[in-house]
Amino acid sequence: MTGRVVPRASIIAAISATAVLAALPAGPVWCAESVPESEEQPPGVIDTSHTNASERVRQLGAWLDQFFADENYEAEINKSWLRIRLNSFSELYEGTDVSAPVRLHLKLPALNKRLRFEILSPDEPDDIEASEGAEVRSPPPGATEEKTSAAVSYIYREEKERSIIARLGLDFDGYAPNPYVGGRYRELLPLNDVWNFRFTEQIRYYSRDGLVSRTSLDFERILEEDMLLRISLDGTWLEEDPDYFYSLGFALFRPLDARSAVEYQIVNSFRTDPHRLDRITARIRHRQKIWRDWLTFEVAPQVSFPDDRDFEPVPGILFRLEATFGG
Repeated sequence: MTGRVVPRASIIAAISATAVLAALPAGPVWCAESVPESEEQPPGVIDTSHTNASERVRQLGAWLDQFFADENYEAEINKSWLRIRLNSFSELYEGTDVSAPVRLHLKLPALNKRLRFEILSPDEPDDIEASEGAEVRSPPPGATEEKTSAAVSYIYREEKERSIIARLGLDFDGYAPNPYVGGRYRELLPLNDVWNFRFTEQIRYYSRDGLVSRTSLDFERILEEDMLLRISLDGTWLEEDPDYFYSLGFALFRPLDARSAVEYQIVNSFRTDPHRLDRITARIRHRQKIWRDWLTFEVAPQVSFPDDRDFEPVPGILFRLEATFGG
């Protein structure tokens, strides 16, 4: 299976996309009250003006990224918070993987209001890794290592149009430190009255592994005033590996109310050397705040079609209980 697209995989991808889209619920549910109080309230309907329309797309995207704890939100927010997750991911042929990752962000105003200190336990993905998790994308080598990370970030610029962050950190694989230095740049541009475009580039240089680069292109628009469509092209290059890992993803987000939301997602993962389709994954994520605002339950059934199993369907499911303090 070298140097050509697999027809059977293409058929499976088309069937998966049709099935996910057919499962979409109807009826508007998202409203201005869903936007955090720090944001300007969006209009009741999508305004015909370019500025108001693109701002509404941005605000809905920001609310969803915060609710789903997405890397787009967490990488740039400069607040102190602690998150503890209990994960149980089961997949056919692979069994059940149970983990309890912890992530700590500390704002350091006594030193500098732009500084942030971070600690990530094993199984907690770094922001330069695949943000959707290994259960969806085919991660590059090293992305799922049992490692602990500590870093200090300097937020040079924090605006809705762009952000610039410098980062100095250490990865610990066992007791051996792997220091790195890097940076993150994000630009948000309104393309027209309905589409927004986000470009994100992250670069790091590791003392042991060399250079790592991750590039993300996101296109977003609101559908039927309550759902957000996001088309994402994401690529990772590693100096130590001949492959280039990239993915093309389609996601529909729908807020059900202020305490719950659902995401319908299809991700096609590719790699080069030789170029091939590595995996197709269709997933539905449902997140619900339970008991208290700081406690969230998530269930995410999925079916993947990996190349190493001749694109036969492999079902899986994620259960997650998440507690967030501060923020």
